[in-house]
Amino acid sequence: MSARFSALALTSSLAALLALSHVHAARAQTPSAPALANTLKHRLGIDVAETLLRSPDAEERERGFERLGSVGSAQALDLLLKSFEPGGAARSAKDRLIAVRALAPHAKVPAVRELLVRVMVGVGTNPERPEAIDRLIERAAALALAASSDDAALEALGKALRQPGHVAETARDALSAFPPRTLAALTESRSAPTKTLVALLGELGDPRALEPLREIVRSAPVDVRAEAAVALAKFGDAETIELARHWLAHEHAPELRLGAARILLEFHAADAAAALRPLLDDEQTRTAALELASSASVPALAPALIRLARRGRDEERTAIFAALALTGTREAFSFLGGALGTRVSSSAAALELALAPSADAEAELSHALANASTRRAALRASIARKVALGRTPSGSSRALGELNASRDPSDRAVLAEANAIFTPSSSAESLPRASADEVRAVARAALVPEVAHALAARLASETNPALREALASCLASPSAAELVPTDVLLGLLDARGLAAPLAARALALRDSPTLRPKILNLLASDDAILRSHAALGLGRSEEASALGVLERAYRFETDDAVRLAIVHALAQRPEPAKKRALALARTLDAASAVREAAALALTSAEPAREPSGNANAWLELSLAPGAPKSLRGAALVIAANGLALPAFADPDGVLLLPALPAGPFSLRLAAEPGTEDAPKPEAP
Repeated sequence: MSARFSALALTSSLAALLALSHVHAARAQTPSAPALANTLKHRLGIDVAETLLRSPDAEERERGFERLGSVGSAQALDLLLKSFEPGGAARSAKDRLIAVRALAPHAKVPAVRELLVRVMVGVGTNPERPEAIDRLIERAAALALAASSDDAALEALGKALRQPGHVAETARDALSAFPPRTLAALTESRSAPTKTLVALLGELGDPRALEPLREIVRSAPVDVRAEAAVALAKFGDAETIELARHWLAHEHAPELRLGAARILLEFHAADAAAALRPLLDDEQTRTAALELASSASVPALAPALIRLARRGRDEERTAIFAALALTGTREAFSFLGGALGTRVSSSAAALELALAPSADAEAELSHALANASTRRAALRASIARKVALGRTPSGSSRALGELNASRDPSDRAVLAEANAIFTPSSSAESLPRASADEVRAVARAALVPEVAHALAARLASETNPALREALASCLASPSAAELVPTDVLLGLLDARGLAAPLAARALALRDSPTLRPKILNLLASDDAILRSHAALGLGRSEEASALGVLERAYRFETDDAVRLAIVHALAQRPEPAKKRALALARTLDAASAVREAAALALTSAEPAREPSGNANAWLELSLAPGAPKSLRGAALVIAANGLALPAFADPDGVLLLPALPAGPFSLRLAAEPGTEDAPKPEAP
């Protein structure tokens, strides 16, 4: 849908631009030879751009917009601005995105600034049928305004911060990316302050925000006052301690009481536990209070958390146990050790004991390893502890011997995974004779290099489709992936299962003229995970043309994770021309993670080549009624580095995936191929 703007405002802005061009012309009545050459270049650029803008072909129009932005004269900007008018050259959302990017370097020009403000607030988009690309356009406009450091642009962004809805978040993101040189435009307004404004002032860390924040604490709505007081506390303003105690004694609003607890925790005040206890007992504030209790070690909270664990709801158990472990008391670890023997609480307790560096936690695990009823959970915790802290509880070796004598399939699976983590070199010998459950267990240790190579050796000749899905986790390692034949990769893609993303990445690593059509199909897939993995593979392609493929893929990609993968891939390319796309991503990308990755890449830093780390995913999965047994406990775990790892739970439903890179992970549960929820790679 074409943008609709105020004709009067646009006309006056264009008139100003034209007047400016006349002034420049009058000053240059006798151009020198270089000036004459520039004039000819300018005229040719404008003429060619106008021809391109009239083209029905979208790519030609895009080149026209970019050419005008490069010329940057008043006439060129005039044409760019007119393209947003009804019936103008910017016929589609993609056209508008390219045109906004072309205008971005000229955001200080009043007419351009005016248009970018309108674009930022959504003028020109259809609210009844929003497109995913609209977010990219609005964010690019806001970022261009913030990057300009223009006073009028900052004033417009400051007004946006005080508006409800996503426009405020758009302005906040832009100003966080390009901090303003002065805060006046953000703080001096008659409009009511918002939590978004307060959050930005806290993020900027500018001492000049102290007085505006104090004023907000005095006069703003309750929820905004609380956020402003917490922001002051993070600045180190000790006056907020007494304010917090006053709120706890005299105020009943949940926002103020939670804010008071946050302030006391910020200063490690002795009465922080007393502030949190009633908030934990109140259902209205319990979730937020548990989050606070999990953010700092408050030993005095242990008794209250134990009481809550005994009577709390099942969905709260993980958060309660996390907060309890953080207290670090012997009482807390003793309670968690006791929880290992109960089926519903075993996994949550085991994970917290695994990650706690305390000797008391390790002693509880050692005790549990010697007990038949808790041995399996404790051994899983020992695996996680080895990965996270490099420590193994005493009694682990004996527990391995006990499980070796067990015929229980889950015991055997845990034994196989533990051996893969504790002695990776044993995997090559044990895999050929391993059962299906044991193969799946070893495959979860695929981020350990030696294990990955052993898995790849079996994958190369494995004929069982279900086991190939699990073995394919080895493809996370580029060196292991080299051992797998191309026809096996194509078979995994054809299967449309959990292994498809890693197979797509491995195939793109082998980019060649023969495979390129298949890789382009993957880059055009409806599944964002497939697109991201194909991009990651192209980052290491030996074909120089892969750079152009990645640049084109970036231009209109609407998924943040896919754009991040493309930027990581660009960072690994050897061609200097990659800096064009990286510079664009650093300045105008809609996602802060993508901008940060692009900025890092421009310093010649490369993403880590090995996919492993010291984090663990511990999940409990069950088989949905009527689902095929081949999908029992099957999931795609998407790690913080973007790699999608196929993983299968043990027969008891527990899935421990160790050695993940640090950071949050997400989950996609398996579904039958062909269903809506199943991964849907494009057929190569």
